[in-house]
Parts: sequence; C-alpha cells; structure tokens
Amino acid sequence: MSHPTKSHQRFPFRATVHIRKNFRKLPPITQPIRPLEKDSRAPSSSLSATNIDLKYESSSPIGVDDFWNKLHQHIANQTSEHNDDHGNQNAPNKVVRIFVSSTFTDFFNEREVLIKKVFPALRDEMEPAGLQIIDCDLRWGVPKDSTTEQTILTCLEELDRCFDDNGQPFFIGLVSDKYGWVPRLDELPTNITKRYHWIEGASITLMEFIHGALRTQNPNALFLIRNSENILKSIPDKYTDRFQDKDEYNQNQIQELRNQLHRIVAPEQIVHYDCLYDGLDSSSGRERVKIDGLNDFEEQTKKFLIEAIKKWYPSNFNNTNRSDPEQQQINTFLLNKTQIFVDRPKEFASLLKYITGDHKDFSLIDGEPSNKKNAQPLMALTGRSGDGKTMLLGKFVLTIEETQQSKFLLFYYFFDGAFHAQASHFMLTSLKQKLDKYLADNNIISPRTNERLKITDDSFLPDAIELLSIPLFIVVDGLDKVNMHADLIY
Repeated sequence: MSHPTKSHQRFPFRATVHIRKNFRKLPPITQPIRPLEKDSRAPSSSLSATNIDLKYESSSPIGVDDFWNKLHQHIANQTSEHNDDHGNQNAPNKVVRIFVSSTFTDFFNEREVLIKKVFPALRDEMEPAGLQIIDCDLRWGVPKDSTTEQTILTCLEELDRCFDDNGQPFFIGLVSDKYGWVPRLDELPTNITKRYHWIEGASITLMEFIHGALRTQNPNALFLIRNSENILKSIPDKYTDRFQDKDEYNQNQIQELRNQLHRIVAPEQIVHYDCLYDGLDSSSGRERVKIDGLNDFEEQTKKFLIEAIKKWYPSNFNNTNRSDPEQQQINTFLLNKTQIFVDRPKEFASLLKYITGDHKDFSLIDGEPSNKKNAQPLMALTGRSGDGKTMLLGKFVLTIEETQQSKFLLFYYFFDGAFHAQASHFMLTSLKQKLDKYLADNNIISPRTNERLKITDDSFLPDAIELLSIPLFIVVDGLDKVNMHADLIY
C-alpha cells in the first residue's frame, strides 16, 4: 500500500477449500512414501513389503562391462544444462530438497539416522537463513497394486521436483551389497525409457543415481558406501538376503558400482564408513537387524550437506543480505506454515486484484473513497480462527516475493511468527530500514535537497514512500493478537 488512509476494504473470508493445482504441494517431512524396489520396489499384489525383495530373481539383460561402457558414453553425451542452474526459486526464502536413494531392506538404520538426527540438525542450521529443509525419503512403498510405470514415476518425478526447486538436487546415495530391482526394457513404458534415457541393465536405485547425480555431474550429491564385511559375518543367516544379493549379475553390478563411483564422482563426494552388528530389535513390532557405530556416517553427511547448501545459496548466509533475527524468525515461520498449501483460489485472486489496483469488486467499510491522490485503501481480511487466513497471506507474500519482486516493495509482519513486545515500534523501525535500503540500493535521492533522506527525520516515512518507483505493499497478520497503540496511524 503506497498511501495508507482511513478507508478500509473488508473481504469476508468464507469459501469452500480446494487444492490449487498451480501451487506445488510439498510432501510431509515425517511420513514420506518410498516405492519399494523389486527386490523391494516391484509392483505386486501377492508379495508384502517384508518379503518382496527376497523372492524376486532379476534378469541380466546386458553384460556388466557393456553396461558401464554404455553408461560412460551416456554421461559424456549429456549437456551441462543443469550445472549452473540453481532452480526456479527467486525469493530469499527457499526450499532445499534432499533426495535419499538406496535399496530398501538393508538401509533402515542409516535412514533412521538421517531422519532423526541429520535432517533436524540441518533445519536448525538453515531455517534462520530462510532455507527450509524437505527430506524426500520415499521408503514406505506405494500401493501394492501399483503398476511398474506408477512405481518408477513416483521415484523419478520426485527427483524432477528437486531439479525444479534447486537446479542440482541435494542427493544422498547409499551403497552396500544390494543392487535392487532390474526391470526389463520390454516391461518399461516407452514414455519412461525416452523421458529418462533409460539404460538397459540399470536397477531402479541406480537410475536414481544416474538421473539425480551422475549424468549432470551433480556437485550436491554425496555417496556413502558401507564397509559391510563385519555386518555380513555377524548377522543371523535368515537375514543375509536382506543385506546381500544372491543373484550373480546383481553381485557383479554392485561391486562394479563401487569401483565406478570413484571414476565418475569427485573424491570429496564419496564417504566410506564402518558400522557394527548390534543384535535384533523387535520394538516396532517387526524384528529388524540393528546396526551401531553410525556416528561417522552422521557427521560426514551433516558436514557435506551444510557445506554444499551454503556454497549453493551463499547470499542466504551473507550477513549484509540477511534480515534481522525477528524477520528471519518470520521467514522460517512462513516456510513451515505454507509447506502444504490449502488453496483459497477466490481469495487469492482477490488479493492479486487488490495489489494491482483493481478494486471494483470491493466495498469500502466507511462507504467513502479517499480524496487523496493515488491513495490505496486498506484491505481487512477477516475470518474465524482456523479458517486459514495466515496460511493464505503467508503463501501470498511468498508468491509475490518470488514472482513479482521487481513490481512491488514488499514488507510483511506475522505476529504468530515473531511476537515482539513493542510490535508497533518494531514494525515501524523495520519498515523504515527496508525503505532506506531500497533508496540506497537504487541511488534515489531527494529532489529537494539532492541528498539521501535521513532515516532519523520525522518526515522520512512519507518522503521515502513518495520517492518509490514501485508500489509499497504492506501485510500485517494477527492484529487481533496484540494491543496496538490507540492513536497509531496506520
């Protein structure tokens, strides 16, 4: 709002909830879904998640040497279109997706370390910088009646979303002694083989490696290779099949994968780690092999991801670009609040119309338009508690910040995100600082004095707004949760 007045527009907040297709709905962090390989992920109506990878014998459609020669040729022919692409997120607040890829039955313990230790630590590190960590851990399987196409697309399309958001995905590949399901080319739909340049002889897990890391020489990919000798010697015989392939082709491929990673991937992107068998655990209702000694695995993964994210998004960690602590807290709040956006298309469209100056469908509370030139009446968004007002406004400001930041100077404050004891004073000070930075960045001076405006002057706020070349848009959420000064002039 460039010129606030006493005129208000009220937009009643009552509408049927819809899911809007134009906005990506992010997956839950704590309960993601992973298609099983066909040793663990193959679609089947008769095999359960506990035995599906024990009964499948994969075919060997191409020799191991021929496969890797073909893969090297494939990588050499790939363009570098993603190498310098940092994704389609233009706003300071960004989503960082971390894709975890591995075979299914042998990496339960490592995935638990990632979910319960590594990713929470990353969130604590990254959220103050305006970066939201989304871990893409698709381990829990798809419906057992899913087709081969549905199973494969669930994996690879999730990687596509990582490309969209981050340019080069943040990728964790876990390697041990299982290769995974190798689908035959004749059972793969043509649209998948063409779209993802499928290589005959690749398992689903290896295709994730290829698509998410190898073919683009992804600097954000980390491969963790388990030294499994002690594990395989110690686990009960009945669980060996869960940790080691019997199929000769798969055994040769997994051994060659270990070797080839050192040829294809930079040394700093490969970690070998040791671990120990620690008995069996039935606390979850299903007996599992316990693996201990994963401290090095945890620390190496955390260290790599922190360094990679900071290198990929340096401006988020540049002290001159970072906002004050309260604003950082609000940014974190908005990223979490809008993780799954329940759409209000009618209200969202009305907000867009409002900021572009189209007010013909609105009515003024006091019934009288302002006489001030270029005045923008103030909009009041009201509704019951729990209607989704904060989520709507949060998604709206993030969308404007990302897609129309050159058209508006945006200032927002959400009381639920960072309640300040003296909110009105804090908001006024923050607004002045934002205006002062904009004028300085654009070398805007006062035509009356031929000098920069002084932020300490009583007239700074109206004078600065008058000098703006783009509209100032102010959003304040949760005014009912604070006692504002009675004489505050909005």
